[in-house]
Parts: sequence; C-alpha cells; structure tokens
Amino acid sequence: MEWDTSVLNEHLILSEENVIGRTEIADYCDTCERCKVGKLGRTVKTTFKSVLAKRPLEIVAIDFTVLERGVGGLENVLVITDIFTKYTQAIPTRDQKAKTVARILLKEWIIRFGAPQRLHSDQGRSFENEIIHELCKIYGVKKTKTLPYYPEGNSVCERFNRTMQNLLRTTDKKSRWPELLPELVYAYNCTPHSTTGYSPYFLFFGREPTIPLDQLLGTEQEVTFEKEEWITEHFNNLKQAFEFAADRTEKQALSRQTTLNKKVDNKELPVGSRVFLRNHPKGRAKIQDAWNSKPFRIIEKHENIYKVEPLLGCGEPKNVHR
Repeated sequence: MEWDTSVLNEHLILSEENVIGRTEIADYCDTCERCKVGKLGRTVKTTFKSVLAKRPLEIVAIDFTVLERGVGGLENVLVITDIFTKYTQAIPTRDQKAKTVARILLKEWIIRFGAPQRLHSDQGRSFENEIIHELCKIYGVKKTKTLPYYPEGNSVCERFNRTMQNLLRTTDKKSRWPELLPELVYAYNCTPHSTTGYSPYFLFFGREPTIPLDQLLGTEQEVTFEKEEWITEHFNNLKQAFEFAADRTEKQALSRQTTLNKKVDNKELPVGSRVFLRNHPKGRAKIQDAWNSKPFRIIEKHENIYKVEPLLGCGEPKNVHR
C-alpha cells in the first residue's frame, strides 16, 4: 500500500493549524474573567495541623450540629469537648442563639467542671457574640476561633459529631434521639479513646466510672492501704496516665499529619498577590460562581493563613485559609 503524499501534507498542515488554535483557546480561557470566577478549578491541598492540649480544661471546643427533628421539636445539639481528655457533653437545644450557648456553657460545664483556660469554636454568630465574650471575660477564659469555612480547625468536635451520627443512625427510634443522647454520650465517655488509649472519663475525673456491669460482676476494687498512701499512689498513676496520653496524642497527630501532608500541593502565594475568594452561597446554588468576582490583595501571611484586603475601593481586611 502506498501513501498519498498530497493527503499526508494536507493532514500535517491541518495539524499545525489545530495546535495554533488550541494554544489560542487555552490563552483565551486563562484570561477570561467568567471562566476564572465561574469554575472551581483544581482543589488545593494544604498542610494539616492538629489542635493539641497537655492537660484537662486547657482547651475546650464547642460546636453545633443539626439532626432530624426529634421529640419536642428539638433538632440542634451543642457539643462541648475537652481537647485533651476527649470528655464530651452533648446537649439538645431548641435554637442556636448566643443566650442559649452562654446558659449551657455556664450551667452544664463551668459550674460542674470548672472554667477552661481557652474556649475554641468556629466563627458562627452563636459563638462570636458579645454575650459569649463577656462570659469568657468574667471567668478569665481566652476565646479563639477557626477560620471561616474551615471545619478542620475544630476537628475534635467534628469527629465526635460523626461518631454520634453513626451511632444514632443505627437506632430504629430515630425521632427519640434527644432521649437516647445522654446514654450515648455516657457510653462514649466510658470507652477508651483510640487517640489517648484511656477513656475520656478516666482522664477527666481521675478514676474509671462504675457501670452496672461492675456491680453485677463484683469487680469494684477495694482500697487496702492508708489514705496518704492512696493519695500518693493515685497522684502518680494519674500523672503517668497524663504523660502517656499526651505522648500518644502527639504521636497520633504526627502520624495523621504525615499521612495527610503527603499529597500537599499548596503553592505559597507571596504578599502582594491578587486573589479571588471562594464563594459560599446559601440555599440552592448549583450554578453560582465558584469564586467571588471582587479581587483582593494579600497583605500578610502566616503558614496557610492569609490576611487580605479589597484591591479596589474600601473594606475591612480579613483572614482566610489558603
């Protein structure tokens, strides 16, 4: 079989024209404003860090989660978690108002267990409110917050929310979840945690809980030595447990960071760069732009946190995640 050289030459000419056309199309798309703000593009994977504590009540995290409407019309759950021990309280609420958060923090946590050194939350209006800040000021609590639209900044509460939802999903009486929640939380607090190796109850209160099974089996231990000896022994055991839990938590966090950071591809953006911010429209937003068309300029940066200001006109600077 012989090739028709005229057809071959014509094919080569068309191929060269296609290459030129393809380049022009790519350049047009790269400079098209509608393409820039309308398409999400490649998702950037950033470095991951964990929020760590060394002792109970050093950092307490709070978060709201919403479930299906249950008995009494309840659908909100305020989750309060001690970062070090993982000890958690989950209280159903009728709303997510700041007054509700302040009342529960005071009645269900501070009065029962003491004021934390630091209170950590997302930037929801329920938590970033004058009432909450005044409560923290009264009890000498430092208030910190995550960056907007970055749930990983409050990962301990988010992890408990997932556990709680998975457990409630298995019940055949889903509308009664407000009644079942206390027992679920108690079981969670009495179970050894995969991160610390101890139950949240033990690390928080310094002793294991007495559960009905202990009474049935008669496994409760009797104290056979003097009070002073018991106090010394108890202190040493608790100190050893705290050290072990802190060391194990750091190792677990480092292991997670190493695994998650293997696929990191977040190119650093220098100060002065012009950027768009991600759009987060509420409700039905299937065809909304992925990016806000208002341009910003980077004025400061610290690791994955960037401080930006509007490029045109006036506006307050804001901190955003890469």
